[in-house]
Amino acid sequence: MSLLRPLARTDGWSKSAGAISAGDLSRPTGARLHSGVDELPPALRGGIVAIGQFDGVHRGHRELVSRARRRADELSVAAGVVTFSRHPASLLRPLEEPPSLCTLQDKVEMLVDCGADFVIALPVSAQLLQTPPADFVTTTLLRDLQARSIVVGANFRFGHKAAGDAGLLREIGRAHGTDVVIVDLLDVDEGPVSSTRIRGLIAAGHVHAAARLLGREHCLDSVVTAHRQGVITACFHAGVMSPAPGVYEVAVEDLTSLNRTRRATTATIGPARAARILASPSFARPPVDGQMRLSFLGRVPAGA
Repeated sequence: MSLLRPLARTDGWSKSAGAISAGDLSRPTGARLHSGVDELPPALRGGIVAIGQFDGVHRGHRELVSRARRRADELSVAAGVVTFSRHPASLLRPLEEPPSLCTLQDKVEMLVDCGADFVIALPVSAQLLQTPPADFVTTTLLRDLQARSIVVGANFRFGHKAAGDAGLLREIGRAHGTDVVIVDLLDVDEGPVSSTRIRGLIAAGHVHAAARLLGREHCLDSVVTAHRQGVITACFHAGVMSPAPGVYEVAVEDLTSLNRTRRATTATIGPARAARILASPSFARPPVDGQMRLSFLGRVPAGA
């Protein structure tokens, strides 16, 4: 089941700002993840490529993929995404690596739902991070992928020491006859949509505000550890950001069941990536060691 479901509370969320319609979600998800250009079938090369970190696949990211998809349809070529297996800080500054907003698997699923025919997640290695910006473009994007056009956000950085920016990418592309489309950052709630801003909102417990930027609810998968007196205790999987400790309105899905019905309830989030989920008598409890997904709808005010 896709994470790109309509928000329970849209508050002005619109298609023009990067929302996903039911028609977009009907696109077949037969594309798969590739860890390098050499894995990509020749028929998928020579198309339109969007490139970036795409952490969380927020509304701004979707605009990039949408631009690539539309141009690819005009030219009857493939639309793809080049992203990275992990954040560069995981190698350069491990203690400063920001928490992820989604797993790589969910990232790929959402990018495909947005219209990508393929996703390449380049392994983040010392060799990749030491590649000069011009070499990355001419070798990976132009020679190997044979990109006809490249779509990036205005804040995109690449190459050794992040020395390359969108302007340099456009210059290199122009010199090789490749069009580069630079998309301005989307502005929502008096600020740019960015993964960094979304992390700040989630860290502060402002999950509804974060959802407006994501264009979806922030989700966490967990494993059930116990049932007791109408309460399900679960532990979140490592890797994806947990909101600040507190009580939240959530929608819960039993990932081990064939019936993936979402049930609304409340969950108390502790400091150690654990959750206590209120379960009514009619609530179908997943088994201990079963998998659950929590979608965060809003924070319950203290004392409510």
